Amino acid sequence: MAMVPCDGPVLVAFGASLNPLYHLELGLRRLHALLGIVAISDVYQSRPVNGAVGDPPFLNGAVRLEQAPEPWALRALLRQIEAEQGRERGDNPNAPRTLDLDIALMGSQIMDEPLLRIPDPHWLARPFVALPMAQLAAAWRHPEHPYSLAQLAARFDPLPVGMHKDLEATRRLRQILPPFPNTV
Repeated sequence: MAMVPCDGPVLVAFGASLNPLYHLELGLRRLHALLGIVAISDVYQSRPVNGAVGDPPFLNGAVRLEQAPEPWALRALLRQIEAEQGRERGDNPNAPRTLDLDIALMGSQIMDEPLLRIPDPHWLARPFVALPMAQLAAAWRHPEHPYSLAQLAARFDPLPVGMHKDLEATRRLRQILPPFPNTV
């Protein structure tokens, strides 16, 4: 798979609600092995968007990639990793799931096609995506707005009711990355 240059951060949003830590750990380990994750955001637990009563909460966050193929190839790779974790896509886009991986941002690239929109248009209204993205690339300006990711995420301070940082999930997922080498 050929990698393409990108003029800014490549961010992939992640989420899971069915045995979430298990599937997130396996899915992100696979993504790291294939493309190299350079940073993992804090993980947030939140209520499902438009979910049914009794649906389990989601764990959400984002990763910053070291490299990436062109957008369609990256999308296909993310769908493959989801499928490896048992993700089934049905009629309900808000159904509980084992793993969700979405291209949130690829530098200043803009795509508006029926099956692939970059940047992901939904994250502006979703704190569980906006906050992790801002943590990974705070100063980066949104390609369609005059604001940095940090400025856009600041709208969600304080956190919405039903959403909180999950410190244990954050700790476990960050163990996927090797420790930084000693530079002394």
